[in-house]
Amino acid sequence: MIKKEYAFRLSMRACLAVLFMLVSLSLHAQNSTVKGTVVDNLGEPVIGATVKVKGSNVSTITDIDGHYAIVCPSHSTLEFSYVGTRTLSVSTDGKSTIDVTLENESQAIDEVVVTALGIKRQSRSLGYSTTKVGGEDFQLARDPNIGNALSGKIAGVNVAGNGTGSTGTSRVIIRGNASLTGNNMPLYVVDGVPFDNTNQGSAGMWGGMDAGDGLNNINADDIESIQVLKGAAASALYGYRGGNGAILITTKSGKKNQPVTVELNENLTVNSIYDYRDWQDVYGLGLNGIKPTDVKAAQEGESNSWGAMMDGSEATNFLGNTYKYSPVDNWKNFYGTGVTSNTSAAVSGSAQNVIYRFGASFNKEKSILPNAGNRQLGFNMNTTYDIFKNLHLTVTANYTFDKSNGRSNLSDGNGNTNAALLYRGNSFDITWMEGTEKGWGTTLEGKEMIGGTNVYFNNPYWLQYRKTNDLQRERLVGSVNLKWDITDWLYLQGAAQRDGYSIEFKQVQPIGAAADPKGFMAENEKNFYENNFNFLLGLNKAFGDWSLGATFGGNKQFNNTRQYIVTDGGRPFIVNGLWSMNNLDDKRPAKAHIRYQVNSLYGTADLGWKNQLFLNLTARNDWFSTLADDSNSHFYPSATLSWVFTDTFREQLPEAFDFGKFRVGMASASNGTSAYQNLLLYQLRNYKVNGQSTATQNNGNKLPNNTLKPVHISEFEAGLNLSFFQSRLNFDMAYYVKKTTDDIATVSTSSASGYGSKVINAGKMKNNGFEFMVDAYPVRNKDFQWNTTLNFAYNNSNVEFLGDGVDRLSIDGAQSRNGNVYIYNVVGSPYGEIIGNKYKRNEQGQLLLKKGLPQAGEQTSLGNGVYSWTGGWHNTFTYKDFTLGFLLDAKFGAKIFSGTNYMLYYYGMHKETLNGRTKENPIGKIVAAGIDEETGKANTTAVSSQDYYRAITRANIAEEFVYDASYIKLRELSLGYTFPKAMLSRVKFVKGLSLSIVARNLWTIMKHTPNIDPESALNASNGQGLELNGYPATRNVGFNLNVKF
Repeated sequence: MIKKEYAFRLSMRACLAVLFMLVSLSLHAQNSTVKGTVVDNLGEPVIGATVKVKGSNVSTITDIDGHYAIVCPSHSTLEFSYVGTRTLSVSTDGKSTIDVTLENESQAIDEVVVTALGIKRQSRSLGYSTTKVGGEDFQLARDPNIGNALSGKIAGVNVAGNGTGSTGTSRVIIRGNASLTGNNMPLYVVDGVPFDNTNQGSAGMWGGMDAGDGLNNINADDIESIQVLKGAAASALYGYRGGNGAILITTKSGKKNQPVTVELNENLTVNSIYDYRDWQDVYGLGLNGIKPTDVKAAQEGESNSWGAMMDGSEATNFLGNTYKYSPVDNWKNFYGTGVTSNTSAAVSGSAQNVIYRFGASFNKEKSILPNAGNRQLGFNMNTTYDIFKNLHLTVTANYTFDKSNGRSNLSDGNGNTNAALLYRGNSFDITWMEGTEKGWGTTLEGKEMIGGTNVYFNNPYWLQYRKTNDLQRERLVGSVNLKWDITDWLYLQGAAQRDGYSIEFKQVQPIGAAADPKGFMAENEKNFYENNFNFLLGLNKAFGDWSLGATFGGNKQFNNTRQYIVTDGGRPFIVNGLWSMNNLDDKRPAKAHIRYQVNSLYGTADLGWKNQLFLNLTARNDWFSTLADDSNSHFYPSATLSWVFTDTFREQLPEAFDFGKFRVGMASASNGTSAYQNLLLYQLRNYKVNGQSTATQNNGNKLPNNTLKPVHISEFEAGLNLSFFQSRLNFDMAYYVKKTTDDIATVSTSSASGYGSKVINAGKMKNNGFEFMVDAYPVRNKDFQWNTTLNFAYNNSNVEFLGDGVDRLSIDGAQSRNGNVYIYNVVGSPYGEIIGNKYKRNEQGQLLLKKGLPQAGEQTSLGNGVYSWTGGWHNTFTYKDFTLGFLLDAKFGAKIFSGTNYMLYYYGMHKETLNGRTKENPIGKIVAAGIDEETGKANTTAVSSQDYYRAITRANIAEEFVYDASYIKLRELSLGYTFPKAMLSRVKFVKGLSLSIVARNLWTIMKHTPNIDPESALNASNGQGLELNGYPATRNVGFNLNVKF
């Protein structure tokens, strides 16, 4: 019995041992280790790429050499992914070694892109035009304003340059101006949060100052990508503010399975003046051909170069000192070399349930103006936390704090440092005005030292060292987003979003200023915030050959702006040296409060067939608090159709034809309406009538309209995408027609109404044009790669209707004091006509002269201030570890009125004023070709050069100073070296290192504007085509260093 039991146990053990061996062998047969290398399309190892077993949680990442090893079932699928590349799936099929090459997203036909409201869609399914630009395109040859950095990069995006300084406002227009008088710039969205980009101050006819816009608060090192939604179909889901297109800015975040990475970046540039001046340097300070030999003559001739020929002899200045009568370059004597430093650090990575990135930056700019600069501190966060496997929390935040001082006023107003340097006689040395021991630009009596008789012609040292222009700004943009993946095809998400800023500005003109001897002060604080609360229910489901995507959501928006004006030019100061509101005799305080609300519901439906035919429908309805209750609901639909015809006819097409898609769409949108245009407002006055307090209207002398509705913008678009030779040659083309109706305009009205003007829905205009982009890789191999991208676009606008009996409408802020020039919208003409006086001529075109001097003729259109052609050509050459890149930026078809050249004529500094002048007769003699209007015969009357050229300006003959504003510029240039990974492997803690030489605005290849930069507009308003006394253009050269640990 015992033997039998023993034998049974022994046999059981043997059976169990055999069974264990069989199971082990079976398991060993089912699982295996797969090894390999992951490289990019240039053959370089990809560090940190994720390798995952599909359908499981098993994953690993590649090492510094791109190697990986993973244990997986013998017959499984591995997924290879890395940021910026297309995810690749490979079947193991029992293989032990699998090497893969990851393809860049720019070459990936089926890449997923972010669209309006953050909805992700396949690129191939889109029925409208959209362009994505990687963050690296903004981080080398950078501009302080991200809007300006878009110039030349995207077809159909027109960036208008201005002369308001390096941290001034940008003006970005997509597919033409859609509103006659309202906002024409796109909606900006940062990480899903609508972002206010209002210009904080602007130059006008009587001066002003540009304090920048919101895009100055975005650090280029934090940008992952910028997606531009060009047409109404692309941005229709933004409803009342989607009519001008949208620009979606996505900041960097961590990646799944990414180890902790620390990234440091330093961008340092030296900013020197790009001197476009080509003035006459033959005749010096003075009037009537006479060299000043006493103080009075020196003061009277301070700004004029109508003196004698400069010969180095002795002359007398306004201080009574003698000097050599020779040319002087006051720009070199006063302006300095600017320096801009951008330092940033970021840590990113992932843990079990968290993906994170935290960034910090410090930007400092030393201006070309003395005692002026800007400092900005910023923090950025983008974090996603997986609460559960199907519940995700994303938190983003971007905080900035910046301070600036010493910014110059603009245009023709008092306080423009740049103007104070422009118009000095050719032999006037600005260093004479440095002042005494009493201080910069100050006399011994403590007053502003001026060099002539015009008290409004400032001392630049006084402006920069004694006068105060200080600005301080804080901004916080953030959101909290919770997404619940209910199933693998159904999700629900909700978000709370906020954009807000606070601006404090203080300007002090101390006692002793020539134009304001008792001083004045302006101080104000502006607080803005916008809160959005929204939800979105979405689904994506496939049914055989069909796919369905749909969303439904809503948003509640609150906007609030408060402005506290402590003193608005209060004066005079009671006690010298105490620059406080409490020390003002007349304080002039004020307060403004604007708020409004918009409620919205929206939805989308996407239907696809065989992944080649797609129909997309969207709809949004907005309810406005800014409109009357019976007209505050407005509906914005869109419909697009796209067909990937290469999939349909794959067998009939050559193999080289990779991809072809035709798309067509129609949509409606708007750009909103300002608050309080439909209400009658009142204000209490500080006087009484018959003992009673008095209230009057407070609508700015404009009659409100209680039936007002938002402008309506509709757009048709058709386009074509083509790709050849394994994505080495790609085309993107589009044609569009954009119509605006019911535009909001302020027109004159009968005085019997008690108002000077009224607000109505009347304007009609149309924009149509086309866009073209070609992206190619003429050479692409392991050692050398050449990528070239060419884009250009044409836009034609036409103003069709401005209201009954109205043939033209002025644009706010678009007037030049010098030359009496205005920007108007004129029925039957393109948007933004330059209106001014021509020369008076007879029917044969001959000048009609009076006593030998030219006369002003009719006031008419002198051209258009908006570019009709825009384009750019970007090239990147990569040889092993070296990269050379450059961008050419070009614009054609616009004119500009130059107030600066107008003034140079008047003061005798323009080269044209050399006509008729000689050493023996420095006052000059001109017998102008033309007809004597009084006699009807050829002119024989001789006049002095001084009288002739001053007559042109005194008669405000603007025709003489309107120039072709077309240009071609070398906008960006960079030469970089990326240290090989093999070299860095010796330093274990350094994962990446690159060094680049960078330059921006290096060379103006072609222009037609004498003495000025064609990109020197007076401001960033709708009224483009005016220039006067702006900041000098600068070219920026420096380096960029990037280190990853």
